[in-house]
Amino acid sequence: MEVREAAALGAPRGGALAGVSLDAMLEALLRERTPQRVWVAESLCAAWGDRIRAAGAECRSLRLEGRDVLNTLMDASSQCGPQEQIWLNLDRSPALDHMDLLSLDAFLAYAATRPHPPLAVFLHDDAPGLPRTLRLAVDRHGIALLLREGPWGACALGKPEVLAALAGAAGGSLPGTFATATRGRQLLALDVDGVLIDPGRSFSEAVAAALAELAPNLPWDDDHFAAFKRVGGFNNDFRLTAGALALAEIGGLDGLRHATGKGFPHLEPRIRELEPRCREVVQKHYARTRRMERPMVTREDLDAFPGDLAIFTGRPPDELTLAFQVLGFRIPAVADSAPHLRKPRAEGLLQLADAFRSTRVVFVGDTCDDATALREARALCPGVEWVFAAVGPDRQWIAGEGDLQAPRLKDLLPALGPAR
Repeated sequence: MEVREAAALGAPRGGALAGVSLDAMLEALLRERTPQRVWVAESLCAAWGDRIRAAGAECRSLRLEGRDVLNTLMDASSQCGPQEQIWLNLDRSPALDHMDLLSLDAFLAYAATRPHPPLAVFLHDDAPGLPRTLRLAVDRHGIALLLREGPWGACALGKPEVLAALAGAAGGSLPGTFATATRGRQLLALDVDGVLIDPGRSFSEAVAAALAELAPNLPWDDDHFAAFKRVGGFNNDFRLTAGALALAEIGGLDGLRHATGKGFPHLEPRIRELEPRCREVVQKHYARTRRMERPMVTREDLDAFPGDLAIFTGRPPDELTLAFQVLGFRIPAVADSAPHLRKPRAEGLLQLADAFRSTRVVFVGDTCDDATALREARALCPGVEWVFAAVGPDRQWIAGEGDLQAPRLKDLLPALGPAR
């Protein structure tokens, strides 16, 4: 077992809680969240039914069998009222053990849209033999709480406001140190645009059209777009558009020439103000320009890697869905769905390493933000071997000492190992 700081798990501030025991955390859920009803998998009823009722809540048993598991969970979430919870023990339910993770994700996505979304509590997502990509659902849906336990104590991963309420009652602290399950596999983490997909001019034209609409007199060309990408901190094109407008407000785009790899810290408040409107306008134009995108690899190409596959992208979730349509396949992914998951921050890579129990992570990217995220992950979690692979036309400028380089992902794959 490896003890690690909370930051190395990829959680936002307050998103990881170290506790005395799993039982203490469940008791705290009953005391601090005061649920009216708790839906409990049959495997938990014997141990927790009486305690749930003693806390003043109704206990409903969930019979999870075969192909009816997803329907059972959907039905329960559709009946949930305010402050209700659903508890599932992942290491003691054969039905959940073999359940398609996409189906479990579909349950969380559906439950999150209900008038009264339940808190979905998953116990032992790190049990030996279980896939752990449910870890990625915590930030994606916001209603999942993961509880882990071992000789070192317990830990919880979830929304900071939920964990803050549990901290005192569970005997825990924020942040804390945690232990992780034994690691044993390597992970290939991939950026999307410029790595998996050739975006052509889809994003540059969408940004140009948005700026022409929002600031008709602002001079803008492909060199400006490329310069923002080199500056760092503008991997997200909504933010890039907002940055261009903010820079123009204080004297034009000449400031790009003097920018460092840290972007424009003095413009951050204004960029945040402008970003929602920029998102709306860029997305409108991207609906047209995305037809230019083409896949650069096939799933068969990726299967040459002797380990796990995942995505860490600067695309927001809805644009990642469009990318999956272009690719024709899906793999587990972390998208730009929250500030702490935005490149060049490292939390997305750290979550992937935690989810897959990775001993080695190779991250393939084509921007300086990709390289920065990898190096930050290496600093926060030195127990994992982190390797950056730069691809694309700027690879020689992006790559550092010891990094891999190749023109395209396809050219890189043969060097990463034999087929599985």
